Amino acid sequence: MKKISKVLFAASVLVMLNSTVTIAQESCTEKLYRANNLYEKGKIQEAIEIASTCTSSENVTDQWQAYHLLAMAYLADNKPGDARKAAEKMLEINPTYEPSKLKDPAELIRLLKSIKVIPKFSMGLAATVGGNITYPRVTATYNGANYKKTYSSKGSWQMGIIIGYNMNEIISLHTGLIATSKKIGVSYQVGDNNISINENMTYLDVPLFARFTTLPIKGIRFFGDAGIYTGRLTSSKSDFSRQVKNTDETFTEDNLNSENRRNKWEYGSILGGGAVVKLGKVNVAIDAKYYIAAFYNMTNEDNRYKNENLFYSYYFIDDDTRLNNLAISLSLVYNVSYRVIKGK
Repeated sequence: MKKISKVLFAASVLVMLNSTVTIAQESCTEKLYRANNLYEKGKIQEAIEIASTCTSSENVTDQWQAYHLLAMAYLADNKPGDARKAAEKMLEINPTYEPSKLKDPAELIRLLKSIKVIPKFSMGLAATVGGNITYPRVTATYNGANYKKTYSSKGSWQMGIIIGYNMNEIISLHTGLIATSKKIGVSYQVGDNNISINENMTYLDVPLFARFTTLPIKGIRFFGDAGIYTGRLTSSKSDFSRQVKNTDETFTEDNLNSENRRNKWEYGSILGGGAVVKLGKVNVAIDAKYYIAAFYNMTNEDNRYKNENLFYSYYFIDDDTRLNNLAISLSLVYNVSYRVIKGK
């Protein structure tokens, strides 16, 4: 009998050890499967205890599943505070999660929709629709004869990269690198000579502006922008044409390099506004910005009289001119990361 008792005792110890090893080796996937079954059977406390052991799993999917189950279990256990904390953790792991009416209880869906998740960093590719228009503003006139110049605004293009940081749901800061083409025309008459000039300048602009965004109105958010910008001239080409009425002769110079007549840097302020709508994981925004060159004269005053050919052939001297610019842009914005606004 003693031998039989010893054998039985040894067997029971082996069974216990084997069970312990099995439990210790149980993966979080298996634990969460058991916890989910317990939750569905109404054994809420047991489900919470098991799911809690997987919130620090090295597997991100297991972490998310654990918090998802905990949020549902705490709601069922009438612990809204704990449920909200679990739901916030769940959204920190997967901030773009869309609740499912088939998989998520109605209480959890309401809870998830009450938690605000905002983009933290965003990147966008901005391309103009309909081009931008440059408005020259003359602040001082210089003429080679008794005539009056007429400046005209012309349309062109703008494109670049914009990045943003959202301080909260309403206020965000943005910067980027924008390539902008600015075109202007000048025309005037000197005696029997009709003269016209078209100039095309390209700048690399760096804007810095704050954006103030409204809460969604039927899925659309409206915003206003205010800030400053600086830009570097990268190229400037001019086409000169002089037509003599009496002889029908035309004298032209195309693609004349005008960079030496231009200041290299521009500065100014930005005002604008627009609207943004979310389409899947991408935000689509349309906006209008007015770049005001309040601190900038495009003419290099030191070189105003150095190009004698322009004076003798076209009676031309550069005026002091500021280039204001209206840009209409269509932007596709992808949010790189998100931040969950936690309840107090």
